[in-house]
Amino acid sequence: MKEYPPIVLEHLETLTDRTGVIQHAIYSIPNRRTGYTTDDNARALIVAIRQYERTRERSVLQLVSTYLSFVHYAQTVSKRFHNFMSFDQIFLDDEGSEDCFGRTLWALGYALSADIHENVRNVAKKLFDESTRWIPVLFSLRSRAHAIAGCYNYLRANPEADDIRDYLRTSAESLLRDYKIHSSSEWPWFEPVLSYDDALIPRGLLLAYQFIKDERFLKVALESLEFLTEVTIVDGVFQPVGCNGWYIRGQERAWFDQQPVDAAASVLAYLSAYEATQDNKHLDRAFVAFDWFFGENCLREPLYDPVTGGCYDALTPTGANNNQGSESTICCLLAQLAMVPYVNGERKNEGKDQLDDWISQPA
Repeated sequence: MKEYPPIVLEHLETLTDRTGVIQHAIYSIPNRRTGYTTDDNARALIVAIRQYERTRERSVLQLVSTYLSFVHYAQTVSKRFHNFMSFDQIFLDDEGSEDCFGRTLWALGYALSADIHENVRNVAKKLFDESTRWIPVLFSLRSRAHAIAGCYNYLRANPEADDIRDYLRTSAESLLRDYKIHSSSEWPWFEPVLSYDDALIPRGLLLAYQFIKDERFLKVALESLEFLTEVTIVDGVFQPVGCNGWYIRGQERAWFDQQPVDAAASVLAYLSAYEATQDNKHLDRAFVAFDWFFGENCLREPLYDPVTGGCYDALTPTGANNNQGSESTICCLLAQLAMVPYVNGERKNEGKDQLDDWISQPA
C-alpha cells in the first residue's frame, strides 16, 4: 500500500493571522498585500473542524474560531456575504459572488452539524438560517451545488427541518433542468463548458439523493460524473481541465494550468458516488484524483510540499507553480481528510463504518 504523508496544518497556520487566512503566498511566505477572501476562510473552517473532530487538539479550536469569526464579520446587512477583504480589514466589494455564497453555506452547514462545541454550532446555524432566503434565487451551478452540500449537513443535524429539505430538493431539481437543457449523448453535462470545481455539481445531486432518494438525482449524477471521468482520467492519470482556456463544447480542451481545487472536488465526488452505490470503481477513481497531489500526474511532479505541508498553486506546462496559496493548500487538506479511512489500507468495502463517519458529511 502506498504511503502518504501525515496531515499537518503547519502551512495553513502560517497563512493565518488573527483576522483569517491570507489569500496568496510568495512561495511559502504569506503575501499580505493580497488580503483575505471569505471563500478561503469558509473552506478553511471545514478543514479546521474536520481536523479537530479527528484529533481533538485544542490548538485547532483557535483556527475554528478565527475562520468562523471571519465568516460572521463578512455577512452583509442583506444576509449575503462579502468576499474580498484588504489586509487592513476593509471589504473591497459590496457583495461577494454566488460561488462565495454557496461555499459559505457549505462550510456553515458542516459546522452546525459537527462534533464540536455547541457555541460553534449555534453561531453557524444562526448565520445559515439568516441566509437561506437567497438559496432559491441562485443562478450559478456551483453555488447551487455548494448550497445543497450545506443543506445536506444541516439536515444531518436537524432532519425535521422541512424548509431546508425543500431548499435541497428545489436546488437539485434546478440542476436537473440545466442538465436537460445542455446535455446530449456526446456531452452529458450541465452547461456547454467544463471549467472549475466541475465534480462538485454531480456531487450535489449525489448528496441530494442521500436524503430525497429520487432516482433521477442518482442517474444524472452518475452519467455526468462518468463523462467528467472520461475527460479527466487519461491513461489512468488524473488530468483536470486546465484553467488556461477550459474546455468549451466542440473545441479543444486546455491541459494546463491544472488546479488543486479540481483534484479535491473530484476526490469528494468519487467518494460520494462510492457511498451512494458501493461500486468500488468510484473509490479507485478517488485514489487516482488524490494521487495527483503526490506526483501521479502528467508531469510526475508532486504538488504537495512535505517541508511546509502546503500545496503548490497549479501544475503548469513547465512544472509546479511554486507559490503555496491558501486555496491550493486548503484543497489538498480537504482531500487528505476525506481520504483518511483509506490511506491506511482500509479500501473497498472494508471500514464501512469509518466511511459513514467521514464522507457522509461534505468535506
